[in-house]
Formats: sequence, C-alpha cells, structure tokens
Amino acid sequence: MTYAIFFNPNAGDGEAEKTAHKLKEKLKAANKQAEFLTAPDPEAAIKKIKEHLSDYEAIVAIGGDGTLNIVATAFVQADQTVPFGIIPGGTVNNFAKRWHIPMDLEQAMDVIVKGHTRKVGIGACDEHKKAIVSSFAFGTFADISNEVRQQEKQKFGLIVYPLKALKQFGKKRSYKVSIEADSYKKDLKVWFALITTTHSIGGMNYVQDGSESFHVSMLHNMTFLKLFQLARFVFTGKLKNTESLLYLEPKKLKLTPLGKQDIVARIDGDKGPTLPVELDWLDKFLTLYVPEPKENS
Repeated sequence: MTYAIFFNPNAGDGEAEKTAHKLKEKLKAANKQAEFLTAPDPEAAIKKIKEHLSDYEAIVAIGGDGTLNIVATAFVQADQTVPFGIIPGGTVNNFAKRWHIPMDLEQAMDVIVKGHTRKVGIGACDEHKKAIVSSFAFGTFADISNEVRQQEKQKFGLIVYPLKALKQFGKKRSYKVSIEADSYKKDLKVWFALITTTHSIGGMNYVQDGSESFHVSMLHNMTFLKLFQLARFVFTGKLKNTESLLYLEPKKLKLTPLGKQDIVARIDGDKGPTLPVELDWLDKFLTLYVPEPKENS
C-alpha cells in the first residue's frame, strides 16, 4: 500500500512540490512508499482520488483549507475514507490549527510518519456533494471575498479586502433567509453568517466549548451602531450574548433565501454554492493524523 501526496503543482512558487519531495523522502526513510497525486483542476482531482481511493493506505494534502476540501469532498462523495494527513500550506490553516497540526513543515511531516490518529467531524452540503472542512459563510464579508479576483490579491495584497469593503459601505447587503437548524426555525435578515466545523478560527477560540457539531454565528438586523459590536467580535471573538447575533450548534442546517437576490456562499475560503443549501454534520468522519497527546494533558 502507498501513501498519496496531494498538492497543487501550480500553486505559489513551487513550494508545495518541494515539500512533497521532502515528505516522500521522509516516508521512504520510514519504510513507507509514497507517490504524488496531482490533477489539472479540483474536479479532476476529486474524480482521480475517488477512483484510486482503495489503492492508498493514506492521503496527505499539502496546502490550506481549500486544498483539504478537495480531498475531503472526494471522501464524502465516495462515502469512504483513508487516514488523512495535513502539511499546512495556506494563509490561515483553520482546520490544521484546530487539531494542533504543527505549522512547521518538518514537525508536520513527523506527525504523519509517527502515525497517531483520531476521528474528527466535518460538514457536507448539497446531499453530500461537497465537504465543509473548516467553514461555510455567506453575507457581506463573503460577498466581498467573492468579488476579489486572484489578480487583485497578487497586485495589492490583503489591502484589497478593506478597499472592497469601503466600496460596499452603505449598500443594502442584508439577505432575508429562512433558517432551519435542528428544532430551530426562523426568518432573519442576515448581514453575515459564519458556520464552522470547529470552535476556533485561525487558532483563536471564538466560543468556549468544542462540541461536535456545526458552530453557527449569524449577525442579523444590523445597524451602523451595531458595527462596533462586530469590531468587538473580530478582535476578541466574543459576541455570543448580544442581541444581533444568533448562535446555534446544530447537526443539520437548512438555509433558504426569501428574496430575489442570489446569495453566493464561500466554503473553506473558496467560492461555493448559491443558496438554498442543506448542511449535514458528519460525526467522526475523518481519520486524521494528529500529534500524540502529551502525558498528563
């Protein structure tokens, strides 16, 4: 059996491919075979992973949440998994940070070689056609991100996001949406919705517990003055008990638009589907390579 190393050979300056070669050598030194797994686009990659899933002992993805999503989507569509390793290579790496995967490449490789695993949950949407590894979002911030082109990010860097936000300031950007989450049902004017698979974003805990479910935060009925509450949320992660925030921890979620506007979501940092969607929690779906627990912890 073979370890598959999945990466985008066209990403960045070829760093992912260099990392893949280092990992292959490290696995070889541990008497483990490895081969590269690449494809010209995400759809082709998902198809290739599904077709060859039974050939692999494990799959290791090099990249951020978007790259992880490709492998996880193949798992979800196939309804089959193999142990999954992560070599962080994205900007934020939400999922890797939540499960304490080292950001140092050598240390992350050592986690995979040692082979300690645990079962973790993720989400799926649209009848399990697409995985949600870290986040599902819609509303103002998601719209801004969807409008930023790759060329703009390369030319202007992260400053492009606040520039886009200033252009949107004052525009009507709330969406009326029907929210059905387990036993909860209500229509809300949603300004921004963030649905995560973990209780942390970028390593910062934004809720105190870590229940195995979706973590749903929806800012609704926003006014100019309430933007100060949003600022508090951004910098402290604490907005749970304010009147403008709905917080839920459901296993199932249905989002239905009630207006004529298209509501385009983002999944794991990339442009996602247009509402309506149904989200399902997949408990202990992934077998993830994680650091061995420390003694007395």
